Amino acid sequence: MMRALAIAACFGGLVGCASDPGVDLPPTLEITSPQRGTTVQGDSVQVSGVVTDDRDARKVKVVINGLEVTPAKDGTFTATVPVTAGISILETHATDGGANDVRDVRAVLAGQLGTSDGTATAPVGARVGAPAFAKLGTAFAQTIKGMDFTALAQTMNPVYNNTGCLGAKIDITSLTISNAGVALVPKTGALDTSVTLDNVVVKLHANFKVACIGGSTTITVKSSKAHIDGDLGLAVTAGKLTTSLGGATVRLDGFTIDVGGVPGAIESLLKGEARKAAENALTKAVRDKVPPMANQALAGLTAKPFNADLLGHPTKLTVSPAQVQLSADGLYFAVDTKVLVTGGEGGMYAASPSPMSASLMQSTGVGVAVADDLVNQLFAGLWAAGAIDQTVEIDSKLAVLGALLDDDARSLGISLALPPTVTGEGADLALSVGDLMVSVKDAGGAEIQKLALSVKTTLSAQPTQTGALVLTLGQPELHAQVIAQSEVVDRPLTDEQVEGIVGGAWGLVGGMAGSALETLQLPSVGGLELGTPSLEGRAGYVFADVPVN
Repeated sequence: MMRALAIAACFGGLVGCASDPGVDLPPTLEITSPQRGTTVQGDSVQVSGVVTDDRDARKVKVVINGLEVTPAKDGTFTATVPVTAGISILETHATDGGANDVRDVRAVLAGQLGTSDGTATAPVGARVGAPAFAKLGTAFAQTIKGMDFTALAQTMNPVYNNTGCLGAKIDITSLTISNAGVALVPKTGALDTSVTLDNVVVKLHANFKVACIGGSTTITVKSSKAHIDGDLGLAVTAGKLTTSLGGATVRLDGFTIDVGGVPGAIESLLKGEARKAAENALTKAVRDKVPPMANQALAGLTAKPFNADLLGHPTKLTVSPAQVQLSADGLYFAVDTKVLVTGGEGGMYAASPSPMSASLMQSTGVGVAVADDLVNQLFAGLWAAGAIDQTVEIDSKLAVLGALLDDDARSLGISLALPPTVTGEGADLALSVGDLMVSVKDAGGAEIQKLALSVKTTLSAQPTQTGALVLTLGQPELHAQVIAQSEVVDRPLTDEQVEGIVGGAWGLVGGMAGSALETLQLPSVGGLELGTPSLEGRAGYVFADVPVN
């Protein structure tokens, strides 16, 4: 392009024409391999090309990503260049003996490549730390306080029934409490569950017989504080986390019982059965209600399968439980996931399978980890299905670009030569796009400019209260190149000027990437108020650490 502009300057009668032996025109540089959109299995790529110079091609120095290459006499060159897994930028410079520097920038997708055909699994994990369970217990307590204990207890009636000549039939008529507290403490294999109920009052009605002579009375059982303790066990049933409270014990503090107006022969029986009935009613209420509350709260930890229309393409996510572990540090749960975009079965992504483990998921609140591979499979499927490509009218959406582009520009055709890639290695999280192709077209649809953008940016996100992932892109690191410009263009762009349009084009891609990630429902814990999360890369995972308020 620089050579073409110099020649054009000659025709304009400007100083510095090729006919002037004192003028040193820039060399030409053509990369013949790899082509844009190339995928490479492995950690290196062969770069080939040819350079020419108006004076002596042998004096042209070629440098590829810092690696100096000596061209042959005919100007051709070939070099093996190391690349990292994911999107790698290949930047080639050709410099002559003067101050001329010609550049070519393109991208490749390299590494251990997989296909987005829906067959590969990728983990999604969640962890609930011990402090989060303490908060969850507080939420449970509020629910228990509002329960209708009378209705629950009356389902047990009669709580005692012996119709003999020295017997009784006892029914609970009411059961009330003034307050409730729940402590959930994780330990190996279970949640140590302690429920306390304040100011328990149980009223019962008894019809009795003594020597076959009948009578009736009202019994009142009181306790200043009732303690129901047990282990809340956890299991995976039909792909869901389920809990059960077995072996619960009851202890009543400040216990009193009032049975009036009954013969002494029946009093002991009524007192004993009334106390037993109160203890059983309290145990049943806790045993019947706490596990369902826990099941509902923890249900969000299991990533859910879904079928959705994403960017115009049906997308299916399937899950299967992989690991569940309870320890003093909290609950850890992982599922294997598969994602398939209809029409996107041929997409390629850089696979980086990393084992999921409880140690990876350290979090004091709620921790969520989504494997890079799952995100990249989703992106690769959408890319292969053409879901990311689009045409944007400049007047309607990007009017600000009118001051930067040519007067004849009316629309932008945007396509990706390679699928977007997310990496979460180390503490950084990055999103890379290689060779985003922008075709600038006039009113008749003819291409007047063709641009290539390769972008790397930081990535931040946070889960919403509904469990969706909202994506925010940081300031991009841009590699831009003008590939072609029509002679009708009045204001030819340079590579540097292309940066002026990246805000609009990159914003569109970022919005589409965000829409894609929103479909990945993150695990959650019901009943907890989540704080502002932090997002980071963690050993091949997108990890969100969400504090519990």
